[in-house]
Amino acid sequence: QRAIAEVALQGIAAVRQRVAEENRRLVSEGKPEMPEAGVVQMAEDLLPRLRLAEWLDRAEAALLHVDEIDLRDLRSVVAAAADPVVARDQRARELDAELRTGLAQRQERELELWYADIDASLAVGRVIRALRISSQPPKAGVRFPAEIAQRLALSANAALAPSDGAERWVGVLEAAAFSPIRGLLEITATPQPVSDELRATVTRLAPLLPQVAAVFGIEVPTGSPTPKPLRPTHKARPGSRSKPGNGSKPGGTAPTQPPDNPPGD
Repeated sequence: QRAIAEVALQGIAAVRQRVAEENRRLVSEGKPEMPEAGVVQMAEDLLPRLRLAEWLDRAEAALLHVDEIDLRDLRSVVAAAADPVVARDQRARELDAELRTGLAQRQERELELWYADIDASLAVGRVIRALRISSQPPKAGVRFPAEIAQRLALSANAALAPSDGAERWVGVLEAAAFSPIRGLLEITATPQPVSDELRATVTRLAPLLPQVAAVFGIEVPTGSPTPKPLRPTHKARPGSRSKPGNGSKPGGTAPTQPPDNPPGD
């Protein structure tokens, strides 16, 4: 049973494949074949117990480290408890209740830390950092507090003065486009002249910031795809040669995420 169980964890198809391989070997040695139907039936009978044992292992480990485990991993263990095989077991139900309590407490603490990080960044004038933190809530669907939203929006709008350079504008817009306050972003004038980089940034982010694009005279075509955050890239060391790839072309450069601390942040 142990040998079959180890293969069954990979799925019934893996069991059938292993039986076929073993039978070919047995035939070549002149020995009788294993009954495939009997082995597969045994694997199917073992699977519910295996699923339960696997979940119990994960749940006990998660509960032991409930204050340190990554929240996504903790949520996945709690979600897996909905498996009917798991839900029927008394010990599993008890562990599930403890994990749900731990998850709720963790999420509450993470939310408080999240708000505190945004507050701290705003307090020292790190507007771009505050915007980026606001776009990464510890729990999906969390309601952003109105008081913090107003403060963040005011700081972001103040950081988009016509006298500021294009690099500053690009950094703020890239961060604000994926923040929950993007709808509160308001500008009345653009820096002059508008650099090619800034215009390209506004065009790319236009579906998320149509009110900003309008001030730049950029229209948002119907059905435009929603842009995604740029992936951070590292600057090449002096003397190193860049390799084509990741969207770049020989002799050119790929779009890069603006620096964390552009002038004034």
